[in-house]
Amino acid sequence: MSGPRLIVFGCLTTDNVVTAEGRLLPQSYGGNCLYAALGARVWSDRVGIVSRYGAGYSKAPIDLLGSLGVETGGIRKLDVPHGRSVAFAYREDGGRTRRFPPELVARIPAAERTRFIDTSLLPDSDERWRQFAPDEDDVPPEWWESIAGAHCAFIPVSKHLRIVRAVRARCDRPVWVQVDSPWHDRTDAATDHATPLFSQIDSLLPSEDDVEAFCPDAPIEQTVLKLLDRGARTLVLKLGAAGCRVFKRGKGRIAEIATVPVIARDPTGAGDAFCGGFLAGMDITGDIMTAARYGAVSASFAVEAHGLTGLVGGSREEAKDRLQSMIARQPR
Repeated sequence: MSGPRLIVFGCLTTDNVVTAEGRLLPQSYGGNCLYAALGARVWSDRVGIVSRYGAGYSKAPIDLLGSLGVETGGIRKLDVPHGRSVAFAYREDGGRTRRFPPELVARIPAAERTRFIDTSLLPDSDERWRQFAPDEDDVPPEWWESIAGAHCAFIPVSKHLRIVRAVRARCDRPVWVQVDSPWHDRTDAATDHATPLFSQIDSLLPSEDDVEAFCPDAPIEQTVLKLLDRGARTLVLKLGAAGCRVFKRGKGRIAEIATVPVIARDPTGAGDAFCGGFLAGMDITGDIMTAARYGAVSASFAVEAHGLTGLVGGSREEAKDRLQSMIARQPR
């Protein structure tokens, strides 16, 4: 059977980054699906990507994916200008901000400032997000026959629901389905999107920031346990440089997985690369804790170099070595 076993749904963006050292990286290739697909590719040769782009978006990253063996038939061009551009500045502690303080803006040359526009902060940001987030209609029909696992990156929860329902309806076999976030709609807080979503997916993979933003006045782990009570089967909480915690409904926290000890030069996309590696790990091993280690290895390639360089250059052999080193370090 041909076609991708693993597919990643998400957005393609143009990233404009200020590093913690003050280095300007405008107009870089980015997007949660780009990093997630490359994170899965660390482990699998049968990865496909589903996304949308508009006029003015460079085809270079799409061509790069194709040259690396990632199937790009699910990327659709819209006849409108590309509407997804993000800007963020990293702090020395590894955190980042989307709202640049005046002193940082002053350090950016005037000619460069228009590049550092974050469309997610504009009044029509939700409309742009929905327009460029994919859904099940963007999947090439022949792909439905080969899918074994699907990852939904950070796209509107309405798109999550459409995608996961289509996977369950069109695939006559078990398919691992996971969602990054969100599981709610901040513009429609009265509607319960979580319960129907959780009933259709196998795992939720939010970041610590996602959980905190959802319920800012509660301890993060308390919120996680409530999400499990609402129907999430498993939840992997991404903690950045601190690794991740694995939770299971009815059992609570079952494991903590550390990061791979590498020199971190750029944390951009690490969480998405983790999700892609985790998806591949579930397909290969079927074990959630082992899959989390696969994710950690993929994330380690992402942080080692700026942009996509680390993920593009990482080898399968090195990935296996890093996985074995993680296993050797785990408590006995």
